[in-house]
Amino acid sequence: MIANIKKSKPGTSNLETSNLKPDDQSVQWLVVTDLDGTLLNHHTYDTGKTVNTIAGLHKKNIPVILNTSKTYAETLSIRSQLNITDPFIVENGSALYIPRTAFEQPKEAISRDDYWEIVLGSRKQAIDNVLEKIPGLDQQAIRLSQCSIKQAIQLTNLKQEQAAQAIAREFSEPLIWQSSPESLSNFQEKLANYGLSTIQGGRFLHVTGECDKGTAIHCLSRLYKPIVKTIVLGDSANDASMLAQATISIIVKSPSNSQLEKLITPTFYSQHPAPQGWCEAVEESLMRLKIN
Repeated sequence: MIANIKKSKPGTSNLETSNLKPDDQSVQWLVVTDLDGTLLNHHTYDTGKTVNTIAGLHKKNIPVILNTSKTYAETLSIRSQLNITDPFIVENGSALYIPRTAFEQPKEAISRDDYWEIVLGSRKQAIDNVLEKIPGLDQQAIRLSQCSIKQAIQLTNLKQEQAAQAIAREFSEPLIWQSSPESLSNFQEKLANYGLSTIQGGRFLHVTGECDKGTAIHCLSRLYKPIVKTIVLGDSANDASMLAQATISIIVKSPSNSQLEKLITPTFYSQHPAPQGWCEAVEESLMRLKIN
Protein backbone atom coordinates (compact mmCIF):
# COMPACT_ATOMS: atom_id res chain seq x y z
CA MET A 1 0.00 0.00 0.00
CA ILE A 2 1.26 3.49 -0.84
CA ALA A 3 1.81 5.65 2.23
CA ASN A 4 -0.02 8.94 2.50
CA ILE A 5 1.49 11.69 0.36
CA LYS A 6 1.13 15.34 1.21
CA LYS A 7 -0.64 16.87 -1.80
CA SER A 8 -0.06 20.35 -3.13
CA LYS A 9 -2.66 22.96 -2.27
CA PRO A 10 -5.76 22.96 -4.50
CA GLY A 11 -5.13 24.73 -7.78
CA THR A 12 -1.32 24.74 -7.40
CA SER A 13 -0.37 21.43 -8.99
CA ASN A 14 1.71 21.83 -12.13
CA LEU A 15 0.49 18.56 -13.66
CA GLU A 16 -2.70 16.99 -14.94
CA THR A 17 -1.76 13.32 -14.67
CA SER A 18 -4.94 12.20 -16.43
CA ASN A 19 -3.49 13.60 -19.67
CA LEU A 20 -0.35 11.49 -19.51
CA LYS A 21 0.02 8.39 -21.65
CA PRO A 22 2.82 6.31 -20.13
CA ASP A 23 2.32 3.47 -22.61
CA ASP A 24 3.30 5.66 -25.57
CA GLN A 25 6.41 3.97 -27.01
CA SER A 26 7.79 7.29 -28.25
CA VAL A 27 8.10 8.57 -24.67
CA GLN A 28 11.12 7.92 -22.46
CA TRP A 29 10.46 8.41 -18.75
CA LEU A 30 13.38 9.36 -16.51
CA VAL A 31 13.57 9.55 -12.74
CA VAL A 32 15.88 12.42 -11.87
CA THR A 33 16.90 12.77 -8.26
CA ASP A 34 19.01 14.77 -5.89
CA LEU A 35 20.92 12.74 -3.29
CA ASP A 36 21.46 14.37 0.12
CA GLY A 37 18.11 14.91 1.83
CA THR A 38 16.20 13.47 -1.15
CA LEU A 39 17.30 9.90 -1.81
CA LEU A 40 19.77 9.79 1.10
CA ASN A 41 18.69 10.72 4.62
CA HIS A 42 19.77 14.31 5.36
CA HIS A 43 21.42 13.41 8.68
CA THR A 44 22.62 9.81 8.34
CA TYR A 45 22.93 9.35 4.54
CA ASP A 46 20.98 6.10 4.92
CA THR A 47 19.72 4.59 1.63
CA GLY A 48 17.04 2.37 3.20
CA LYS A 49 15.16 0.30 0.61
CA THR A 50 15.87 2.64 -2.30
CA VAL A 51 17.96 -0.06 -4.01
CA ASN A 52 14.79 -2.15 -4.37
CA THR A 53 12.78 0.76 -5.77
CA ILE A 54 15.59 1.55 -8.22
CA ALA A 55 15.70 -2.08 -9.37
CA GLY A 56 11.96 -1.88 -10.01
CA LEU A 57 12.38 1.25 -12.10
CA HIS A 58 15.06 -0.39 -14.21
CA LYS A 59 12.73 -3.35 -14.88
CA LYS A 60 10.29 -0.79 -16.29
CA ASN A 61 13.04 0.68 -18.50
CA ILE A 62 13.11 3.89 -16.49
CA PRO A 63 16.66 5.22 -15.95
CA VAL A 64 17.55 6.76 -12.60
CA ILE A 65 19.60 9.92 -13.10
CA LEU A 66 21.51 11.16 -10.06
CA ASN A 67 21.71 14.96 -10.21
CA THR A 68 23.69 16.06 -7.19
CA SER A 69 26.03 18.60 -5.66
CA LYS A 70 28.38 15.74 -4.82
CA THR A 71 31.66 15.12 -6.62
CA TYR A 72 32.42 12.61 -9.36
CA ALA A 73 34.12 10.25 -6.88
CA GLU A 74 31.29 10.47 -4.36
CA THR A 75 28.66 9.83 -7.00
CA LEU A 76 30.48 6.84 -8.50
CA SER A 77 30.56 5.25 -5.05
CA ILE A 78 26.84 5.77 -4.46
CA ARG A 79 25.90 4.52 -7.95
CA SER A 80 27.83 1.32 -7.24
CA GLN A 81 26.09 0.92 -3.89
CA LEU A 82 22.66 1.35 -5.49
CA ASN A 83 23.38 -0.69 -8.66
CA ILE A 84 22.79 2.28 -10.96
CA THR A 85 24.51 2.34 -14.36
CA ASP A 86 22.66 5.30 -15.91
CA PRO A 87 24.10 8.75 -16.73
CA PHE A 88 24.69 11.13 -13.82
CA ILE A 89 25.31 14.81 -13.11
CA VAL A 90 27.66 16.25 -10.48
CA GLU A 91 28.41 19.48 -8.65
CA ASN A 92 25.07 21.22 -9.28
CA GLY A 93 24.94 20.72 -13.03
CA SER A 94 28.62 21.42 -13.64
CA ALA A 95 29.38 18.16 -15.45
CA LEU A 96 27.43 15.35 -17.08
CA TYR A 97 28.70 11.76 -17.33
CA ILE A 98 27.35 9.29 -19.90
CA PRO A 99 28.31 5.57 -20.00
CA ARG A 100 30.41 5.00 -23.11
CA THR A 101 29.12 1.46 -23.60
CA ALA A 102 25.51 2.66 -23.89
CA PHE A 103 25.79 5.96 -25.80
CA GLU A 104 27.70 7.27 -28.78
CA GLN A 105 30.10 10.12 -28.11
CA PRO A 106 28.35 13.51 -28.09
CA LYS A 107 30.32 16.03 -30.12
CA GLU A 108 31.08 18.21 -27.08
CA ALA A 109 32.21 15.28 -24.88
CA ILE A 110 35.62 13.94 -23.94
CA SER A 111 36.46 10.48 -22.60
CA ARG A 112 36.98 9.95 -18.87
CA ASP A 113 37.22 6.45 -17.40
CA ASP A 114 34.13 4.58 -18.61
CA TYR A 115 32.18 7.74 -19.42
CA TRP A 116 31.75 10.58 -21.85
CA GLU A 117 32.28 13.80 -19.89
CA ILE A 118 30.47 17.02 -20.81
CA VAL A 119 31.53 20.04 -18.75
CA LEU A 120 28.78 22.64 -18.47
CA GLY A 121 30.22 24.77 -15.67
CA SER A 122 33.68 26.03 -14.68
CA ARG A 123 36.75 24.08 -13.68
CA LYS A 124 37.85 24.35 -10.05
CA GLN A 125 41.10 26.13 -10.90
CA ALA A 126 39.19 28.92 -12.63
CA ILE A 127 36.95 29.28 -9.58
CA ASP A 128 39.95 29.32 -7.24
CA ASN A 129 41.59 32.04 -9.32
CA VAL A 130 38.55 34.25 -8.81
CA LEU A 131 38.17 33.50 -5.09
CA GLU A 132 41.80 34.42 -4.49
CA LYS A 133 41.06 37.89 -5.87
CA ILE A 134 38.33 38.56 -3.28
CA PRO A 135 39.85 40.09 -0.11
CA GLY A 136 38.73 38.89 3.28
CA LEU A 137 36.94 35.76 2.06
CA ASP A 138 38.73 33.55 4.59
CA GLN A 139 37.22 35.65 7.40
CA GLN A 140 33.73 35.46 5.90
CA ALA A 141 33.39 31.82 4.90
CA ILE A 142 34.72 28.31 5.39
CA ARG A 143 35.80 26.74 2.11
CA LEU A 144 35.21 22.99 2.05
CA SER A 145 38.12 22.27 -0.28
CA GLN A 146 40.49 23.90 2.21
CA CYS A 147 39.24 21.85 5.17
CA SER A 148 41.09 18.91 6.66
CA ILE A 149 39.30 15.58 6.53
CA LYS A 150 38.54 15.94 10.26
CA GLN A 151 36.98 19.37 9.70
CA ALA A 152 34.97 18.07 6.74
CA ILE A 153 33.61 15.22 8.85
CA GLN A 154 32.48 17.73 11.47
CA LEU A 155 30.73 19.86 8.84
CA THR A 156 29.06 17.03 6.93
CA ASN A 157 28.82 14.01 9.26
CA LEU A 158 30.36 11.93 6.47
CA LYS A 159 32.72 9.03 7.09
CA GLN A 160 36.43 9.53 6.46
CA GLU A 161 36.57 8.18 2.89
CA GLN A 162 33.41 10.04 1.90
CA ALA A 163 34.70 13.27 3.44
CA ALA A 164 37.93 12.97 1.45
CA GLN A 165 35.90 12.53 -1.75
CA ALA A 166 33.74 15.55 -0.87
CA ILE A 167 36.78 17.78 -0.42
CA ALA A 168 38.15 16.87 -3.85
CA ARG A 169 36.04 19.33 -5.85
CA GLU A 170 36.52 19.67 -9.60
CA PHE A 171 33.89 22.20 -10.66
CA SER A 172 32.67 24.07 -7.56
CA GLU A 173 33.55 25.42 -4.13
CA PRO A 174 31.12 24.78 -1.25
CA LEU A 175 31.11 27.47 1.44
CA ILE A 176 29.75 27.86 4.94
CA TRP A 177 28.95 31.59 4.88
CA GLN A 178 29.63 33.17 8.28
CA SER A 179 29.26 36.86 7.58
CA SER A 180 26.29 39.21 7.08
CA PRO A 181 23.68 39.03 4.29
CA GLU A 182 25.01 42.36 3.02
CA SER A 183 28.50 40.89 2.74
CA LEU A 184 27.08 37.92 0.88
CA SER A 185 25.34 40.17 -1.64
CA ASN A 186 28.60 42.02 -2.21
CA PHE A 187 30.43 38.71 -2.65
CA GLN A 188 27.87 37.51 -5.18
CA GLU A 189 28.17 40.73 -7.19
CA LYS A 190 31.93 40.26 -7.40
CA LEU A 191 31.51 36.66 -8.55
CA ALA A 192 29.06 37.72 -11.26
CA ASN A 193 31.71 40.01 -12.73
CA TYR A 194 33.79 36.89 -13.39
CA GLY A 195 30.95 34.74 -14.73
CA LEU A 196 30.45 32.79 -11.51
CA SER A 197 27.37 32.39 -9.32
CA THR A 198 26.21 30.83 -6.06
CA ILE A 199 23.45 28.38 -5.30
CA GLN A 200 22.22 27.27 -1.88
CA GLY A 201 22.23 23.57 -1.14
CA GLY A 202 21.14 21.67 1.94
CA ARG A 203 24.35 22.40 3.84
CA PHE A 204 26.58 24.61 1.71
CA LEU A 205 26.49 27.69 -0.46
CA HIS A 206 28.06 26.46 -3.70
CA VAL A 207 30.18 28.66 -5.95
CA THR A 208 29.87 27.41 -9.54
CA GLY A 209 30.09 28.53 -13.12
CA GLU A 210 26.98 29.58 -15.00
CA CYS A 211 25.19 26.24 -14.80
CA ASP A 212 22.45 24.53 -12.85
CA LYS A 213 20.77 21.16 -12.46
CA GLY A 214 17.94 22.05 -14.85
CA THR A 215 20.27 22.97 -17.71
CA ALA A 216 22.14 19.70 -17.25
CA ILE A 217 18.92 17.68 -17.48
CA HIS A 218 17.96 19.53 -20.66
CA CYS A 219 21.33 18.56 -22.14
CA LEU A 220 20.95 14.94 -21.05
CA SER A 221 17.43 14.62 -22.46
CA ARG A 222 18.78 14.97 -25.99
CA LEU A 223 20.35 11.52 -25.65
CA TYR A 224 17.00 9.77 -25.31
CA LYS A 225 13.83 9.37 -27.38
CA PRO A 226 12.27 12.41 -29.07
CA ILE A 227 9.85 12.80 -26.18
CA VAL A 228 11.30 12.73 -22.66
CA LYS A 229 9.19 13.09 -19.53
CA THR A 230 10.57 13.25 -16.04
CA ILE A 231 9.77 12.41 -12.45
CA VAL A 232 12.05 14.78 -10.50
CA LEU A 233 12.74 14.65 -6.76
CA GLY A 234 14.56 17.25 -4.67
CA ASP A 235 14.62 18.91 -1.28
CA SER A 236 16.75 22.09 -1.44
CA ALA A 237 16.93 25.39 -3.29
CA ASN A 238 19.58 24.06 -5.67
CA ASP A 239 16.98 21.58 -6.95
CA ALA A 240 14.51 24.28 -8.08
CA SER A 241 15.77 24.51 -11.68
CA MET A 242 15.28 20.81 -12.36
CA LEU A 243 11.97 20.60 -10.49
CA ALA A 244 10.63 23.54 -12.51
CA GLN A 245 10.87 21.61 -15.79
CA ALA A 246 9.61 18.25 -14.48
CA THR A 247 6.54 16.42 -15.65
CA ILE A 248 6.02 15.31 -12.06
CA SER A 249 7.90 17.36 -9.45
CA ILE A 250 8.27 16.14 -5.88
CA ILE A 251 9.68 17.84 -2.80
CA VAL A 252 10.94 15.22 -0.36
CA LYS A 253 10.45 16.20 3.28
CA SER A 254 13.72 17.59 4.63
CA PRO A 255 15.14 20.31 6.90
CA SER A 256 16.10 22.13 3.68
CA ASN A 257 12.54 22.48 2.31
CA SER A 258 11.79 26.05 3.42
CA GLN A 259 13.96 27.83 0.85
CA LEU A 260 12.90 25.51 -1.98
CA GLU A 261 9.21 26.05 -1.24
CA LYS A 262 9.71 29.78 -1.86
CA LEU A 263 10.89 28.99 -5.39
CA ILE A 264 8.56 26.28 -6.68
CA THR A 265 5.21 24.61 -6.11
CA PRO A 266 5.60 20.85 -6.69
CA THR A 267 3.13 18.32 -7.97
CA PHE A 268 3.20 16.84 -4.47
CA TYR A 269 5.26 16.45 -1.31
CA SER A 270 6.43 13.25 0.35
CA GLN A 271 4.98 12.55 3.76
CA HIS A 272 8.25 11.19 5.15
CA PRO A 273 11.91 12.18 4.81
CA ALA A 274 14.44 10.20 2.80
CA PRO A 275 14.97 7.40 2.17
CA GLN A 276 11.42 6.24 2.96
CA GLY A 277 9.87 9.37 1.49
CA TRP A 278 11.80 8.90 -1.76
CA CYS A 279 10.50 5.38 -2.23
CA GLU A 280 6.94 6.43 -1.40
CA ALA A 281 7.06 9.34 -3.82
CA VAL A 282 8.37 7.23 -6.71
CA GLU A 283 5.69 4.61 -6.10
CA GLU A 284 3.01 7.32 -5.94
CA SER A 285 4.23 8.74 -9.25
CA LEU A 286 4.13 5.35 -10.96
CA MET A 287 0.63 4.78 -9.63
CA ARG A 288 -0.56 8.17 -10.97
CA LEU A 289 0.95 7.33 -14.34
CA LYS A 290 -0.50 3.80 -14.27
CA ILE A 291 2.96 2.34 -14.90
CA ASN A 292 2.88 -1.23 -13.60
